[in-house]
Amino acid sequence: MDLLVLLKHQSTNLRDYVFAFRDDVMRLLRASPVFGGVVVTTGLVLGFVPILLWQYFGKFIDASFASRGVGTMTTDLSHNAFIVALLDVLLIIAGAYFLQTKALSRTIASTLAVAALFATHIVALLPIEKSFIVFLAILAIGFHVARHRAALIAVSVVLVLLSISAISDILYMMTHRSMTVGSAMEYCLVILALAATSAWIAHRK
Repeated sequence: MDLLVLLKHQSTNLRDYVFAFRDDVMRLLRASPVFGGVVVTTGLVLGFVPILLWQYFGKFIDASFASRGVGTMTTDLSHNAFIVALLDVLLIIAGAYFLQTKALSRTIASTLAVAALFATHIVALLPIEKSFIVFLAILAIGFHVARHRAALIAVSVVLVLLSISAISDILYMMTHRSMTVGSAMEYCLVILALAATSAWIAHRK
């Protein structure tokens, strides 16, 4: 019964937070459409571009093996290298602008970035690491309700151990040719990005 009350309370808090965040975004956009648009775009770039970078980096790795096998530069290799470089530039520009933001604009950008990053990375992991996704849900609740540093440290340690286990499973599948080297790299980067973002949230808390 206590768990149901807690979940209902957390659901209400989340709904209130979403509505308040929406109001903050609209207020910023009304105050300065150009500046507000740049802030929102920065958050979306920081949230959505990483998953594209991991995917194209994985394709770049596979294309590198293929090019090495035939002894020539292939179209796939040059194409994926160009996309990886372009995505890197986008992230650098967005990151540099994010560091210049303050107060409400930084809160909006960081919230959009974290929400988009978690959504895209969790979807990317669903085919292979359902247990990791379940733990992330528990982790989110743990970070939200935890009030003591010891509890946050304990949850963070479990996250690190689970990340290591998940990466080990991915390397095992790669070794037994259940996935390519590029795909293994992609999934490992996804897990590390989720773990790093969770650690950042815990540090801020």
